[in-house]
Amino acid sequence: MSRSTTRTRAARGLLSAALALGLTAGAALAAGAPASAAAGFIAAPNSIVGLDTEIVINAPKAAGQVVTLGAQIGGFSTTMQTTIGSNGYGSITWNPGAPGTWTFNGLGSIANLGSTTATVAAMPTYTVLLAQNNVQQGASNNLEAAVIAPIGSLNPTGTVSLQYGSGAAISSAPLTGGLGNSTSTAIVPWTPTGPGNIDLQAVYTSDNGAFTGSTSPISSPNSTPGAKPLAIRWPANLYVGEPTLLQGVIGNGYPPGTVAFTWNTTGISGSIQTVNGVASFRWAPPAGGINTISAAYTGASGSPNSLVWSNGTSSQTVNVLPSRSMDNITVQPPGQGPWNIAQPITMVAGKSLTLAGTSQSGTPVIFSEQGPCVISGATLTALSAGQCQVTAVSPGTAQLKPGSETYTITVTKAPKKKR
Repeated sequence: MSRSTTRTRAARGLLSAALALGLTAGAALAAGAPASAAAGFIAAPNSIVGLDTEIVINAPKAAGQVVTLGAQIGGFSTTMQTTIGSNGYGSITWNPGAPGTWTFNGLGSIANLGSTTATVAAMPTYTVLLAQNNVQQGASNNLEAAVIAPIGSLNPTGTVSLQYGSGAAISSAPLTGGLGNSTSTAIVPWTPTGPGNIDLQAVYTSDNGAFTGSTSPISSPNSTPGAKPLAIRWPANLYVGEPTLLQGVIGNGYPPGTVAFTWNTTGISGSIQTVNGVASFRWAPPAGGINTISAAYTGASGSPNSLVWSNGTSSQTVNVLPSRSMDNITVQPPGQGPWNIAQPITMVAGKSLTLAGTSQSGTPVIFSEQGPCVISGATLTALSAGQCQVTAVSPGTAQLKPGSETYTITVTKAPKKKR
């Protein structure tokens, strides 16, 4: 039979909410996993913090019943439920929030399935510092840092520290803001004491180990005496076609107003209202190489009958890098040569192999499957004859996009035993 026809599945893709996941560093099948398929099994794939993960339960004797699965790590425990279909299968979508080894136990009517374990890795991150092109010497200036989890749905938590390029600490602030799922922000203050261009970096530290730490590229704002009407705040690295955040920051003492952005003299935004002295615009550079970003500010103070107008402009030359390439993935189960998406891969029904992969970025390689196969820990088991699709995904880094490779596996029937 094909599991793809015997139980309902959500649509699958690179960031599908129903991934059946496995990490390369996982353990072999534990008690209750597909090795004992005749009695049923629990298949909990290895995963990574923040990714929806599909746990598969095969319990033919509990068909039509609501069953309970227990999950625990350290001193934390929870339960999850699903209904076993008439075909004997059920599934639970689980989003791990903590790294480490999780244990899953069949409870109640599926206690006979025993337990299995899954290893969850911390989510890799990268940090971006948005610094103004000019700051006021001797005054407190707010800079913004963003911490990004490349895939998944959880926002990083923890602290961002601002430091000089030499590594000397300046200030720190907790991550309290956000730019949608998987991106958290912090405002970090800085009072420059000297003039000139000053190298700065933002360093992220997780508060619970669920996310890896990361350090931003260097930004070099120019410190000058006195406040200027407007400064442009942008990330140190820009990539062709990839969304980024541009900000216009009003100088100390200037009134609220609007900011409009241009790219090489061509307008790219309308007039954007400032909020707490900052106008934000999300945009993707259309071309690489040396380009100029400019912004124009208009503000007003006083009563409606006696307004005092303020104006200012700021320009910044930037070097836009080519679009990031995709992270390169190599999958090579122990005892086999590297898999190739264009070459046939075969398995025999009832047999298993350990999924193992590496990425160019060094981030974990995770696996999903579709078809008459199942992943438990890092072990792929062929359940019945047919065709399985195994997809390997890596989160990537600030320089590499998340990678993905899908392999087609032909599962053949097990040979008949001689009488």
